[in-house]
Amino acid sequence: MIDLESIELIKQLKARYFRSIDTCDLKTLEQVFTPDAWIHYRSPTYDIRHEGWQAELEEFFRLGFTETKFGMHHGHLPEITVNGDTATGLWYLQDIFYNLEVQKICEGTALYEDEYVRQDGVWRIRSSYYERLLEVVRPMPEKIWFTSKPIGKGPGHRK
Repeated sequence: MIDLESIELIKQLKARYFRSIDTCDLKTLEQVFTPDAWIHYRSPTYDIRHEGWQAELEEFFRLGFTETKFGMHHGHLPEITVNGDTATGLWYLQDIFYNLEVQKICEGTALYEDEYVRQDGVWRIRSSYYERLLEVVRPMPEKIWFTSKPIGKGPGHRK
């Protein structure tokens, strides 16, 4: 029997992941990952590997998503398989990332391959891997200005 409730909860988990990286909401991201989670993100221009929330992941996200490095990440077309308290997910990523520090824009697609675990009734990401399918890196145009940036604008940011 297909566990539709777990599939929906995992979809919501991945949505929180994308929202939290784009807004650099570290408190929510900590709840998204298991304490011993690992990530591995590969492209022709980078090969990023980190393990453990407190050991490496928190700092990676804190330094990687700032007022000068930010973007938009969308996950589409999830293929989720649940097996008791573990699950796997395949997601199609479409993103754009602005790095004002080096004046570059990176956009493209990738396939996320995630492993999830249910701990104390809550689904979390245990591992997350992607390899770029398409990557376009280009210089930022001279006449571009940002009237808003996503950092710090997650739920509850309004006063």
